[in-house]
Amino acid sequence: MNVHSFEIFLRTPDKHNRLLGAALELFESRGVDSVTVPQVAKAAGVATGTIYLYFKDKTALVNAVHHYWRNTYNGFVLVPAPPGLPTKEEFGRLWQRMVLFVRTYPRPARFLDLHQHAAHLAAENQAAEALFAMRLAEMVARGQAAGALRPLPAEVVTAFYWGAAAGLAKFLADDASFDGRTAAETGDALWRAIAAG
Repeated sequence: MNVHSFEIFLRTPDKHNRLLGAALELFESRGVDSVTVPQVAKAAGVATGTIYLYFKDKTALVNAVHHYWRNTYNGFVLVPAPPGLPTKEEFGRLWQRMVLFVRTYPRPARFLDLHQHAAHLAAENQAAEALFAMRLAEMVARGQAAGALRPLPAEVVTAFYWGAAAGLAKFLADDASFDGRTAAETGDALWRAIAAG
């Protein structure tokens, strides 16, 4: 899949998916509060009233976009590691999957970062967000029990990894300098920040 594969939503005959694609593009580039329902409809190539056949209101549309991409992200990134994988390799594998998502889907990655813990998110979307933090907390607990990680709170480790991936999505995702070497060096720096001395 190429870097702009989300754009397939804009070309599909399925109006629901075209609306999700148009909303993602506008919400990510302009911010949710700056986007109107008629703007989403126009970008999707449908009448404004068509949106209300699929979504109750703009909040429901935001939640639908978030639901799709948060669950796609979790399915992409939170693939269980093989049992017994050493902590360093487990965190390296996590980072590689995060980078692959950011490189494949930069716009959705930026959208997810913008809407982290947003008040307008439905309970199911908040639970999907919490799943990422919970899985990282489990990884941190295993790594600390094995003596491989510093005694940092899991939230700090999560912030390091999420923040690094979000920063790459914002500043380098569409840039040729965001190559395998840059991603690997960033992953090494993250590991050094959390590894036990």
